[in-house]
Amino acid sequence: MKKVYFIPLLCFVFLFQSCFEVIEEVQMKDDGSGHFNFVINFSQSKTKINSILKMQKINGYTIPSKDEIKKEASKIEALAQSTSGISNVKTNIDLTNYIFTIDLDFQKISNLNTAFLKLKNSRKLDPSLSTDYFTFADKKFIRTQKIPIKTLYEKLEKSDKEVFQTAKYTSVYKFDSTIKSFSNKNSTTSKSRKAIKLNGSIISLINGNEKIENTITLN
Repeated sequence: MKKVYFIPLLCFVFLFQSCFEVIEEVQMKDDGSGHFNFVINFSQSKTKINSILKMQKINGYTIPSKDEIKKEASKIEALAQSTSGISNVKTNIDLTNYIFTIDLDFQKISNLNTAFLKLKNSRKLDPSLSTDYFTFADKKFIRTQKIPIKTLYEKLEKSDKEVFQTAKYTSVYKFDSTIKSFSNKNSTTSKSRKAIKLNGSIISLINGNEKIENTITLN
């Protein structure tokens, strides 16, 4: 019997088999510290999820209880809080609208990558998967995508692949300084040029038709 609780990016995706949106937000200060917020929003499918949670299993996956979901969230919060340079960690599990949020402060961006690494190791995921998603140095912020998502996607069962067809993602990066340039031309900047946003489809990202990578240079 397969069991999936929290994984680094898409918790409960296979269990819920539902429409969802991923929102990633990073606020970077000029000194390299900042704030990270990550949301998975299943609110459009809450009626379906309520039905699924009454089941024991779906497509070979064990369905956790609401108490088990909360327990897993607490583990993630404790793991992040124990990471050097990470503070003010908060997880919010909205089991009415099914919106899952983790929110934290970091002293430097490498602390955030370390938290991702600890999470990966705690879930015994493939050791070769990179968790160095962000860098910030010399007024340059880089968001990379080193996970071979297409390869991982192709290994999934057909029923598991289907959950990504309508999934969406949004990334928002905010800065103290104004943005001089950025590499991902699908991004849009705010009027103040201190924030940049990227919206897209996860299946397009998987298929390589869209990119999440972005190199943002500040003034």
